[in-house]
Amino acid sequence: MNRNSMTERGQVLVIITLAALGIFGIVALAIDGSAKFSDRRHAQNAADTAALAAALAKVNALTDGVSDNSPTTNSWATCPPPSGVLPSPVCETLQLVGLDRADSNGYDNNLVTNTVEVYSPPISGNYSGNEDYVQVIVTSHVATYFARVIGIDQTQNVVQAVALTKEGGVLGDGAMIISYDPDPNCSGGVGSGGGSVDVSGNGTINLTGGGIFLNSDETCGYASPSCTVTLNISGGAGINSAGTTDNIDQGTCGSAPEFIDQDPVVIPDDVDAIMPKEPDECGQMASAYQTGPDEWHITPGYYADFPQETLNGNDITKLVGNKKNIIMDPGVYCVGKSIHWSGNTFKSLNGSSGVTIYLKSGYDFDLSINSPITLYASHSGSDYDGYIIIQDGTHTDIGSCTINGGAYLHIEGTVFAPYCDITVNGGSDPTAEINAQLLGWDIKLNGNNTINFNYDPSKVVKIKRKVGLMR
Repeated sequence: MNRNSMTERGQVLVIITLAALGIFGIVALAIDGSAKFSDRRHAQNAADTAALAAALAKVNALTDGVSDNSPTTNSWATCPPPSGVLPSPVCETLQLVGLDRADSNGYDNNLVTNTVEVYSPPISGNYSGNEDYVQVIVTSHVATYFARVIGIDQTQNVVQAVALTKEGGVLGDGAMIISYDPDPNCSGGVGSGGGSVDVSGNGTINLTGGGIFLNSDETCGYASPSCTVTLNISGGAGINSAGTTDNIDQGTCGSAPEFIDQDPVVIPDDVDAIMPKEPDECGQMASAYQTGPDEWHITPGYYADFPQETLNGNDITKLVGNKKNIIMDPGVYCVGKSIHWSGNTFKSLNGSSGVTIYLKSGYDFDLSINSPITLYASHSGSDYDGYIIIQDGTHTDIGSCTINGGAYLHIEGTVFAPYCDITVNGGSDPTAEINAQLLGWDIKLNGNNTINFNYDPSKVVKIKRKVGLMR
């Protein structure tokens, strides 16, 4: 008998056994891995829909005036609140809705196969601590089939989703003069333009119906150097600051109510959330038509300059751009160059039909008002309602915007220039009326005569309720 043939018997069986184990392992990995992957996908969908539902419930409750204060402390607390503190009605609502929506997607928070947690503000990630956001975390335990052979009875998935919540209301919560700069340099000294909002000059500045908001924790939030300029704030408004310590200096002659430790504006996230998108008019050529010897109408559309020297290839500088009466048809005017108006730009500019001037990113404005100018924001139901001027830009490139106006200037609506330092000079003319909300990076008010700011919430920008998943 062949001894070698006897010793090699059974080797094929060993190889087949080892191969079977390998195949079994691959099958086990495929089946258990697929189950884990499938559950993770479903859990993520549940977290996404739950976060959106909770965010919508929160924003609706806040817009409807439901209290966000805890019955225990009578002040806002995190959601869920600390041990021993009752949740606010808003917190109860958003958590209930979030859990219900997760349940409807198969994750019932039974604490055995899955847990669902709903937080506002988020407890982790880029939006941690920001109460404008809702976070849902789903943890699920997936039973295994084949991995039990090696002692693995279950695997775990942890997914999360974050959604933005912005309640509806007027932009700036009723403030008329708004500075977005969180870190003014404070280098210019009191009242000389180095702070968030500075008031200077030798006249009187009256704010009626709306106050001031400072998005700064620096010491130079608000400053008025002396009693050479008088600031009057009426209508129940005051000076509000995001500072945690008092950074409002009214000197010896200011008596406006002061409120510190207000909710800050997050730069650039909060600006990005409300910045109107570039209008379609930026891709449409504007036109003009004559209606009188010195009167021209201009239409919404794109302008390489404003008023533009050439339109449709025709040189109309002498017709529109030089001491003419210009009437703006209603709509959005997209401008691709910084605006500089002077006394020779036109005899008059009439935008009373409802207009918005949209400045593309990187441009600013200098308005020297030496002739009648009327700019009223539209309220026709578009995304640009309430805006007189929109200055697009970024927080890394701050522009310079100036309004030199007297009694000729009549504007109603919101000047939205979040990334522009705005200076308003009252000039030597009689009383100037500015029925507008000014929103800029830093703001300086220089009243050498009298400037009246009148705030009417029905004429400024209204922010629509907004929710959306963050990625």
